[in-house]
Amino acid sequence: MTHQEDWQPSCSMEILRVRAAMLHAVRKFFHQRGYLEVETPCLSRDIVIEPMRVEQGGQHWFLQTSPEACMKRLLAAGSGSIFQISRVFRSGESGTRHNPEFTMIEWYGVESTWQQQMELTEWLV
Repeated sequence: MTHQEDWQPSCSMEILRVRAAMLHAVRKFFHQRGYLEVETPCLSRDIVIEPMRVEQGGQHWFLQTSPEACMKRLLAAGSGSIFQISRVFRSGESGTRHNPEFTMIEWYGVESTWQQQMELTEWLV
């Protein structure tokens, strides 16, 4: 790749369109089932699953490796069924098929069994 071309995105516009349609379908899937979409912080003081460190104002923070802990706090506060599509970061995730930054879908269904959640996963996929 020449220096004049290195400004271009690393994926095609077609892939971006497919990704956007997929995210739209996931949101629609959960909204139709009464799940509330939430957004939790990307920075945390919790150290889990090989986090990436960020220094801000002389304090050490970590980029979120998973929204799980924050989402469970919402559940404990009475949120009801929730889902989140978030960017997460893991310092140990790299390779030809892995990137340290990636998108994760996480959800929690209130008043549902693990069998119902398995069915939900099958329907989603």
